[in-house]
Amino acid sequence: MNLRLRQTLAYYASYFVLGATIASLGPTLMYLGTNTATHTEVWGLFFLTRSAGYLSGSLLGGKLFQRCNGSLILGIALLCSAATLGILPLITTFSLLLAAMFLIGACEGGLDVGCNLQLVWAYRQSSAPYLNGMFLLAAVGGVFSPLLFSFTGGAWGYWALAFLKLPIALLFCFITPPSPHQEETDRERSNLKPVWFGLFCLIVLIYVGGEVSFSGWLYSYAFTLNLGTARSAAMLTSFYWVGILLGRAAAIVLTRRFALRRLVLSCLSGLLVSLGMILLNPLSSSWLWVGALGFGFCLAPLFPTTFAFLERHAAVSGSLAGILWASGSLGAMLYPWFIGQQMAQGGSLRLMLILGISFGVAWMLFWWVSGRLQRGLATSSS
Repeated sequence: MNLRLRQTLAYYASYFVLGATIASLGPTLMYLGTNTATHTEVWGLFFLTRSAGYLSGSLLGGKLFQRCNGSLILGIALLCSAATLGILPLITTFSLLLAAMFLIGACEGGLDVGCNLQLVWAYRQSSAPYLNGMFLLAAVGGVFSPLLFSFTGGAWGYWALAFLKLPIALLFCFITPPSPHQEETDRERSNLKPVWFGLFCLIVLIYVGGEVSFSGWLYSYAFTLNLGTARSAAMLTSFYWVGILLGRAAAIVLTRRFALRRLVLSCLSGLLVSLGMILLNPLSSSWLWVGALGFGFCLAPLFPTTFAFLERHAAVSGSLAGILWASGSLGAMLYPWFIGQQMAQGGSLRLMLILGISFGVAWMLFWWVSGRLQRGLATSSS
């Protein structure tokens, strides 16, 4: 087995457990809240602290992977995350649980940035289908995780996730990481002007904030509106991840056949249609299931395809990638917390309304910024 194939398999396996870990919070919100004797109003802090850790791990990881042995960093992140997941069901103090969420987020943020950067460094300009393939494994993990927790419960589910991470961490002991982009390679592409890079960061913030909010609050949305039982609400979360899985599988082919910009705009349009289905039929469980599937399918290719589009048209260093992922972490930190407050004050329907407005803004921003980038108006040679 050649080196690049071993690298790819290791990154894909890491992304499977990453997706499973991210998807675990929504179905276990009530379990964690019961363990710590807290109420719905403060559960948004679980998302907030985990995403704050994700942001920190992303920023630190962007610098470390450019300078250090990437395989060693990924192995340590997996081990640390496994240990923290293992003790999570034993924590009954709210402040300690928030600290554990921060640590899990930091490990997952570093893992996310590291896998994406190193896969791009391994495949260079042909990375788009491989990125979508890796995100497909995250979707498989996202489907697996709610099913796991629906049958095992909170404690055994977290212990199973921790156990799954151990052999993958060991695998990185035998993987030589790819080399970062050389300066000569980066000079072949122009630097993105700060203001336009900032807008891409805002777009990513909406992507990730929307994704985490939808997956994290979907269970509570269905349950509180009497659109499902506890078991069927967990199954609905898995169904949403099935949509993501199908979307990322389709994106492996679509990124080879269609322009990346057109694909992103089409996916954003599909997201708005899916949210519209749910908002126009708010008391229909059938439309909720259809909308959740469509939302997941259209959301799936957005982040990897946008990153591949940006990396193809501008030089993206490890530090810039870290900032990009940190922007996503900021969205994952602020959006679920804000939406949780709005749902508590004005009802669960505000989840879909806020997401609809946000992704409408993302559509307009990406259409504008990507067009300027393609025409060379958003880059400079210096």
